[in-house]
Amino acid sequence: MHKRTVLNVLAILCVLALGACAPKAIAPQPRPLGNIAVAAFTAPKHNWELLAGYLPEEGKGVKPEILARLDSDLDQTLRSHGVKVASSPAATRQCQEIVVFERAGKSRESAWAYWLNVGKCLPADFILVPQVLYWKELGGGGNPASVVMDLFLLDVKAERVVNRYHFDETQKALTDNLLDMGKFMRRKGEWISADALAKEGIEAGLREMGL
Repeated sequence: MHKRTVLNVLAILCVLALGACAPKAIAPQPRPLGNIAVAAFTAPKHNWELLAGYLPEEGKGVKPEILARLDSDLDQTLRSHGVKVASSPAATRQCQEIVVFERAGKSRESAWAYWLNVGKCLPADFILVPQVLYWKELGGGGNPASVVMDLFLLDVKAERVVNRYHFDETQKALTDNLLDMGKFMRRKGEWISADALAKEGIEAGLREMGL
């Protein structure tokens, strides 16, 4: 049976599955009012570096080139959503260096205190902090890609987390989970890369945050 025929059959089954294939609707969120700073993606190696949750595997990092691609995807998605960024990752990185310098020789502070101080160093009301916790590339022999990442939106003045979006996905074969038929159809029945998974997560996360 040709691939197109298979997809057509699955499309019919999808309709009959009482809407199981429809993508999950994300309720429109109001856009935060104020200046928004964006940090570059980081890949924490230890749980104490996280704003919340825990690492699937401590001590395992992510290659710099992967982080660079994630930064580019995040920037492009924010632009496509019409979000104006007051402070870019480059400006945010300068404040990160200042905070690290000021804390040199002192006891280790929490990830929350660290990022809050970075936000206070910037001309920003909010700071978006993206972190990738786990990354596995698509391999052969049915070895799917897997991505775990967090997006945090911090209110600098109110000193609180406004929103957190947690993305944890390993692509599954349709036979393993029929409830994912919608994703299967949108991906045209193909195994996708970790980069493609991450783009889906960034898109969904920003929309959920109103960004």
